[in-house]
Amino acid sequence: MNPVERVLYRELTELLDRLAASVPEGSLEQIRASSPTLRARLDEAEANLARVRSALLDGYGRWRRALEDVENLWALAGWRSTVAEEPAEKAGALAA
Repeated sequence: MNPVERVLYRELTELLDRLAASVPEGSLEQIRASSPTLRARLDEAEANLARVRSALLDGYGRWRRALEDVENLWALAGWRSTVAEEPAEKAGALAA
């Protein structure tokens, strides 16, 4: 589980704990029977939550790949600078 997944899991768990403490048992069935509009809004809000979670995880994946790209490019730049220095050092040693 990556760091973003851990944060999202913790926040969702905390939400479920708050709901369990504040929403009476059987509320879902009561909502279905008495207020289909509210039930539809709850379904929509939960689907939106799932979409946003997915987008955050996708974004975090892109973030990690971008970090790796920057690290790899800096490693390449460092390697190239040492390779460029080596012939100059060898030429200086040969001249001496």
